[in-house]
Amino acid sequence: MNPITPTSLALSLLASTGFAQSFTSPAGLSSTEGNAVFYASTNRRYMGIDATNTNQVATIKSFGLRRDKGVASTAGASTVDLTLTIGETNMGVVYSEFDKNFLPGKSTLVFPKKNVNWPDWSLPSTTPAPFDFTVSLVTTYVYVGPSSKNALVWDLKLENGTNTGNLLDRDYTSYSSGASTALGSGCSGFSLTAYMRSNGAGMPNYGMRLLAGVTNAPASTPVALSIALTDANATIPGICTTVHALPLAILPLGVSSTAGTVYDVYYQTKYDMALNGISLISQAFASSGGALTLSNGRNTAMPTSSATTGHDACYLWSSLTTSPNRSTVFTGGSILVEFGT
Repeated sequence: MNPITPTSLALSLLASTGFAQSFTSPAGLSSTEGNAVFYASTNRRYMGIDATNTNQVATIKSFGLRRDKGVASTAGASTVDLTLTIGETNMGVVYSEFDKNFLPGKSTLVFPKKNVNWPDWSLPSTTPAPFDFTVSLVTTYVYVGPSSKNALVWDLKLENGTNTGNLLDRDYTSYSSGASTALGSGCSGFSLTAYMRSNGAGMPNYGMRLLAGVTNAPASTPVALSIALTDANATIPGICTTVHALPLAILPLGVSSTAGTVYDVYYQTKYDMALNGISLISQAFASSGGALTLSNGRNTAMPTSSATTGHDACYLWSSLTTSPNRSTVFTGGSILVEFGT
């Protein structure tokens, strides 16, 4: 019997899965028009995070965008400075700060900044339009979804465009937000914002989420989130404010900035009908000078969503002048792109 080696195992995986032909993100939309439009403004950064293609094994050699055909475009031929990075992430935790959405060692600058031609999108075309704004990558990216289970990330910068009226195709179904009520106040203005959101069954693997962020935390300090099912409303000697969330679970939020800010983190989980309407109590905490510092508490409710369409994908966008580049995370779909192999 031949021994099983790492090489033979890898070859077996590739043979059973097969290298992908060109594929869209979100998946399966090569011949289907998206349901929404998105504006390709210049001097912006765009990011798509896609967990719909984890069955793909692909050596990605090109990246393409297509125009939206639901809205008439008057955009003529133009040029733009384009920079592209491709990588991978864990979609169970998505950050509103772009740069945090890459796993360590899982990002590659595949197209360094270069001035490229954008086609004339005012001309007639089929519906959907072809992916005709395409760049061949300077560095290919190898994605092995079945073994990594990582979501695929594309990170695009567009600068100095000579036409800002190009309209991109997008396929997207929006989320619902639940009620969020503040409980008390935090130490020295330490403030927590938290919400629960749902895309319903249309986003089966990541359709429910808790998002949280803080301001006025101790500067440059690790901050975590305590989660409970009931409000403890407890006064504890030595603690600077009321304890609301005696922890059933603790989630790391990250290290605060020098201004004491941690921008929103989105903790995502599978859609489960039984969780519709559930309430959670949350409270952020940090250790400052050896003392425990607490934020206000939050009582958040999971909304009921009846959505049955959507994708296990999301996108972000930001002006390049925003520092750090950050965005609301728009879950339920993305700007449509094509990865060529």
